[in-house]
Amino acid sequence: MKKLVFLLSAVLFLAMTACENPAKSRVLTEEGSKQLLRYSQFDEAEETLTEAIKYDKGNFEAYYYRGCARINARKYNEAIADLEKAVELKPDYADAYFNLGRTYYMMHEEDKACEYYKLAARYGRPNLEDYLKRCN
Repeated sequence: MKKLVFLLSAVLFLAMTACENPAKSRVLTEEGSKQLLRYSQFDEAEETLTEAIKYDKGNFEAYYYRGCARINARKYNEAIADLEKAVELKPDYADAYFNLGRTYYMMHEEDKACEYYKLAARYGRPNLEDYLKRCN
């Protein structure tokens, strides 16, 4: 009987931790973005934001901030994947388009960077004049 209770408890615990939890995801996103923006702890931010995504696969901000952490850690291809996921989830996310442009520019793909700078401008990102000067 004790084994059955233990087994059922373990199954219940796993089921509860595997479920989507948007509130927990938001808390982790906030924590990860603070690590990223205030303390430049890019690896820790990436881990925290990965955890946030586990709790809510639709959390576009977690993908965005993890992409930013990866840009700063020079993991450009992973950053691009995260930022593309952010705009897939929120197609008018101007900051994500801007950071896609910035990432492609750092990878010396200026034409691709310009595409994203223009999208960022279209969706309302301010102060892009200097970036758009580089574009045709």
